[in-house]
Amino acid sequence: MKLVDIIVAESRFVYAGLFRRKSALATTLLYPYVITAFVVLVGNAMGSAAVFVQRVGVDPVPFFIVSSFILMSVMGVVDDIFWTPLFDELNGTLPYIVASPVDRVVYFLAIPIPRLAIVLPIGVSSVVPVMLLYYGVAGLYESLAIMLLAALAALLFTTLAMAITGALYMAGGETWRSLNVIRPLIMVLLGAFYPRWLMPLAARALSWALPPSHVIEVIHRVLVGAPSATQSLALIGVATALALLYTPLGARGIHGWERRKMREGVRV
Repeated sequence: MKLVDIIVAESRFVYAGLFRRKSALATTLLYPYVITAFVVLVGNAMGSAAVFVQRVGVDPVPFFIVSSFILMSVMGVVDDIFWTPLFDELNGTLPYIVASPVDRVVYFLAIPIPRLAIVLPIGVSSVVPVMLLYYGVAGLYESLAIMLLAALAALLFTTLAMAITGALYMAGGETWRSLNVIRPLIMVLLGAFYPRWLMPLAARALSWALPPSHVIEVIHRVLVGAPSATQSLALIGVATALALLYTPLGARGIHGWERRKMREGVRV
């Protein structure tokens, strides 16, 4: 099968499940508002919004709406790479996946593509109205840039996610426990809710190794009104280079997991 065929098949699977579970779709669209309301309420109880503006450079409401959207966009795309092998094994479909003639690396590369389309309705229902309310027409243009950058951040995370997935599943054991530890760490180090330039040096160094964190920094610089074209392009270039650097590791990890499963056999 060609990559296009796999993307079409994966799209049918993703969108059929999404529209069948309308409550999940509604929850997805409301998520940025729920998280923003919670964080802003807790923040106001602990301190002043003026302190946040002074330190970060932007009002907390648009910042956390955008941050929630970024986190949903990136993790919503990457989570399926993390959990697909376990999902297929628990549902009994793994033997058919392993036996299929489709290259597993091509399949994993195709997983994020249909999910990128979900970024658009989430952004239109959350980022666009809030940015319009706070910044007028200029906010609309910023919203479009933010949505495109969030989709790019999610896409550039694919190869590293494949490398992590392959390593975890090759190691065996209760992989879901490891994922439940690694995912929160990744969510923090992405810098969506805590700008990377405010992180301690050690956390910043770890964050630097994640391709999406560079694109997320560009989004934050757009929000605070200090986007330098040269710096933004440099950050996107670093993110792209890291994603390409992780490609061989991702391919090796997925193929290693596949070989391990073929040696051990899979449960039906």
